[in-house]
Amino acid sequence: MRTRVVWSAIVLMSGLSTVGAAQSAGGAGDGARFALSPQYPLLPRELEIELALSAAPKHLRDDATVWVLDKSGYAVARKGRNAFACVVSRRAGDLFPVCWDAEGTRSLLPLDVEDAQLRLSGKSGAEIEAIVMERFKSGQFHAPSRAGIAYMLSPMRYRIDEHGRVTRTISNPHLMFYGPNLTDNDIGGVRGAFVFMNRVGPDGMMIVPVGQKERDAIVSDAQSLIAQVEQAIGYQPSR
Repeated sequence: MRTRVVWSAIVLMSGLSTVGAAQSAGGAGDGARFALSPQYPLLPRELEIELALSAAPKHLRDDATVWVLDKSGYAVARKGRNAFACVVSRRAGDLFPVCWDAEGTRSLLPLDVEDAQLRLSGKSGAEIEAIVMERFKSGQFHAPSRAGIAYMLSPMRYRIDEHGRVTRTISNPHLMFYGPNLTDNDIGGVRGAFVFMNRVGPDGMMIVPVGQKERDAIVSDAQSLIAQVEQAIGYQPSR
């Protein structure tokens, strides 16, 4: 019953057609852009699904729900059978895959869905950030209400500026545990160490990087996907 309630709430909030949005979005190579912005290249649908799932551990991928972005916004491309939902986040041009548990799907995945709708309406990144913070204050958005986990095990993360220039950002595969309004002082965290806070706020996370052995295996397994994604978004390594 809880899964059904979570599912209904997100679909109602997004106001999107899952039928129309499940169609192919095209790729960055053919000029497909979200909200007519070079900062938001659209990926081929199957590639976006694979990239989204790369955030999760392998044993969760087959049964996870997957959200994709097309020209109308985010919507479900595949409804899963477990409690996890994977998506390629693009807020403010920071492109990376993440896979939420049931609590994150209920409380934090809607931020990506709403961000896309605000972007379509012509809002700037700064305006969107202010709107999101106001909606947390008003109760329209909610911090996670219980302990939980989100996975960011993919080694891929990119920054795309308003001109469409793509840069790689450091992406150490990691686990995220919900820590609304906690600080590094609260948890004894230091950025880059065993645990630290990604930010302070209602959507704050305790970041726990995976070990070097696990990271090396993840990077090795992802080489083909990395090449496909970087070609699709137009990434050019510096020489």
